[in-house]
Amino acid sequence: MEIHDALSGRKTIRGFLEQPVPQAVIKEILIDAHWAPSSSNQQPWHFHVVTGAALQGLCEKIEEARRLKQTSYDPSKGKTIPPEYVDRTKKLFRQLRPVISSLDGDNKSFIESGSFRFYGAPVVVFITMHPSLPKSRYMDIGMAAQNLMLSAHGRGLGTCAIALTLYYGDAINACLGIDPDQHETLLSIALGYPDPEFPVNAFRSSREDIDPFITWAGF
Repeated sequence: MEIHDALSGRKTIRGFLEQPVPQAVIKEILIDAHWAPSSSNQQPWHFHVVTGAALQGLCEKIEEARRLKQTSYDPSKGKTIPPEYVDRTKKLFRQLRPVISSLDGDNKSFIESGSFRFYGAPVVVFITMHPSLPKSRYMDIGMAAQNLMLSAHGRGLGTCAIALTLYYGDAINACLGIDPDQHETLLSIALGYPDPEFPVNAFRSSREDIDPFITWAGF
């Protein structure tokens, strides 16, 4: 696959087949993720891969924690972020609404309920790093995550990066035996074979015109 095709063709998948992903394929994807650049080659990431009964139990624990904590999905961060970012989120939801409405749902409930069960993906990868490392290493984690998602796409799999579940990090740590003194959980990625019949998988988010995002100097 050409690099441009991989970058432009990858998209978020929110409906997966029940087909399991072979462990050998997952390891190949993680090897690709492991080739991401990192500051001073520290390679700060750790991958926790969950499937089967362990994943089912984790979803149940997250749902239980959700009922107790009752955290609401708020992509605008209570309107404390600059308005242009809120506007882009609103635009996304306007575009998504017709597709989700065909499933007899609404944007918020679909995103919330889907996120907390990882959209039915057969595999979930949690990426963690040591909590003593500086926040600048988050960039390294992001590059590893992008490698992972592109590698999966190149192999005919789909992914969905999900941060909403991290509201319930304590439940995740307890269920998976993750020591918070050694691992800060930064991202979860749903992984599996896309369901071609699921309507939302046909949706692709738009991008703003690139020019306002660029400042040139010396040209």
